[in-house]
Amino acid sequence: MKSFLYAACMFWFIAGNAAPSQLSLTHLVGPIYVAEDSYFPKENSVVYVGPESVTVVGATWTPETAELLATEIRKITPKPVSEVVNTNYHPDRAGGNAYWKGIGAQIVSTQMTYELMKRDWTKVVDWTRSGIPSYPRLPPVLPTKTYPGDFALQGGHVRAIYLGPSHTPDGIFVYFPSEKVLYGGCILKEYIGNLTFANIVEYPKTLHSLERLNLDIKIIIAGHYSAVHGPELIQQYLDLLERNSAAKPE
Repeated sequence: MKSFLYAACMFWFIAGNAAPSQLSLTHLVGPIYVAEDSYFPKENSVVYVGPESVTVVGATWTPETAELLATEIRKITPKPVSEVVNTNYHPDRAGGNAYWKGIGAQIVSTQMTYELMKRDWTKVVDWTRSGIPSYPRLPPVLPTKTYPGDFALQGGHVRAIYLGPSHTPDGIFVYFPSEKVLYGGCILKEYIGNLTFANIVEYPKTLHSLERLNLDIKIIIAGHYSAVHGPELIQQYLDLLERNSAAKPE
């Protein structure tokens, strides 16, 4: 109960103290750009500019924020957005699907994310609106291309990896091997954040599985709060989970 109340309080704190409304797109390294969206509680997405087209990792909160991101993308490249990855089924990762689908991009996810979105989208939007009353009642826009598990895009330069339940049952990491960059999505961030949908038992196991992959990681992009971190963010979040678990009443 204490953990749940803490998570709820954190959610309301973030919602009430979000930065002034803005969306920015900043070059990180090579073909990778970081999108920081503060129209609702701050979320960070990734833009990968490939040889022929652009891949967006994280659809942003709404069709309106997605359109703002598309405007920023057009400032850096004339290449079309060919695909948008939903890294989990929640609104911060999939709320912009309608816009991206409307401009002809594939909405890509695992089959698990598709099924969760199909079943629970209305529930999770209602839950989001309980903390963010201004969030719109968006209808579900389901992924148009799904994979049973891990998948690769942009000729293998964008790799989606599922390792088990964490922040949500379906959350994936996205790894950019040439740039040695990992997108942690909602799974990795500098604060414990909201754990309402998390599997607290499996979460550390999933992060240990990530460590055992021995990926060459120089930069981690967090899904919330500050965007850019070093590889130590994995252990930092493991420590946060351990402290949160230790704080639970017997």
